[in-house]
Amino acid sequence: MRELRNPCISVALQKGTPLLRVYICGRLAIEHDSTVLLESAFPARQGRRVWTYLVVNRRLPVGREDLATVIWDDDIPDGWDPALNALISRLRVMLKPISSREPELTIRGDVGRYALRLPVETFVDLERARLALHTAETKLRSNEYEVALPEARVAMEIAARGFLSGETGAWIEGQRRSLRDLQVRALECTIAAELGRGNPHLAEIEAENLIALEPLHEPGYQLKMRAAAARGNVAAVSRIMLECRAALRAQAGTEPSPDTVRLYRGLTGPR
Repeated sequence: MRELRNPCISVALQKGTPLLRVYICGRLAIEHDSTVLLESAFPARQGRRVWTYLVVNRRLPVGREDLATVIWDDDIPDGWDPALNALISRLRVMLKPISSREPELTIRGDVGRYALRLPVETFVDLERARLALHTAETKLRSNEYEVALPEARVAMEIAARGFLSGETGAWIEGQRRSLRDLQVRALECTIAAELGRGNPHLAEIEAENLIALEPLHEPGYQLKMRAAAARGNVAAVSRIMLECRAALRAQAGTEPSPDTVRLYRGLTGPR
């Protein structure tokens, strides 16, 4: 790579696709053809918060007061209105290396609100993760494991990147919970697909990852028991059930659900 005068913009020597790509999971970035705006290009933490919020809510206009809350939480200053105008202007300047060649990329201002406009074919990583999960779950229902598995892994990888690291706020925590749920569901799809493909050993490894991520998530133990049973290891099924019961008792003061008990008995009962 060679650098432009602005060290926040890098240009690859090889030609890439003209498709606009927006990344808001993990480190922020915007790519268009060979131009890349890195996270360091954004106007400080306030700019990162506003841009991310506009991307997440790009289907609808966002009110100015909503954006003020996004930036300052409960400490909105008296002079927030001109400060918001200045921040939006700085974001528009930041986008110029791309928006000058992709005019559909705009932050449009209207009375009391702003709206982010992106080209129709824009790739947004968060949206790609949601689509991948939907595809994986749909293909699993029709036993199309070879299609479901890679889509589940795409969703899982994007969700695992995190969201606005180091920042706080109700909307940020909400997005993090949503990504966590997406990651869990994608892991469940991965395990089910590996079982369907006849790979119980790989399914059991992924189930261990799921349990490590969510120790009180019973479907993780259920899938791990199914994987152990598929390998013919009934003793492991019993150990997994004990792990499940111990975790629930210690961390939640509860017992395994009837569904988990029923599955356990079905896998370890008379053959």
